[in-house]
Amino acid sequence: MSKNLNEENWLAILGFIFVAIALYLAWLVLSFFTNILSAADPTRAATIIGTMITAFVALVSAILTQRLIKLREIEEAHRQKKVEMYQNIIQIITSVLAGQNEQVSIEAPTEQELIDKLFKYKSDVLLWGSPKVIKSQLEWDQLSSKDGDIFTIVNNLYKAIREDMGLSNSGLNNLELIKLFLKDPDELDIARIVKK
Repeated sequence: MSKNLNEENWLAILGFIFVAIALYLAWLVLSFFTNILSAADPTRAATIIGTMITAFVALVSAILTQRLIKLREIEEAHRQKKVEMYQNIIQIITSVLAGQNEQVSIEAPTEQELIDKLFKYKSDVLLWGSPKVIKSQLEWDQLSSKDGDIFTIVNNLYKAIREDMGLSNSGLNNLELIKLFLKDPDELDIARIVKK
């Protein structure tokens, strides 16, 4: 531990020295240019200053543009991974719901298949999911083991997924995301009333 502390202290000192040297060199360069400009003809000095400002603005613009392009590429790569991951969990939940509906030809997964798929999803969500999706998943795990309102839990997970993908949930306050999969959306409201 003390070895790491010593290394950190030396790195901090070296970093401070590097910053001090960089600032001193920047001051020397700035002093050099101000001395030249003060000795030059005012018309030439204005031309030089204008050219330097233009070059500086162009350099900063190029750096910012490259940074924004890189961030956009990273975001798009993450988005593709998220789409794949979220499609998998939606397919898992859909197959469970469809397996309970005799009118749908999709078979419900076996208990082992469900466990395996959920474990893989949780591994992926650890790396790619937003904090809200992770919290919704934990809420699902906690409340589903206690016979909580699974429809609300899954609806909250769906909403968190949509939000993470940049979609709006405005106006989706009455389990509409669950009702999408029901033959008769009103049956969920009736079932919840009867359960109370």
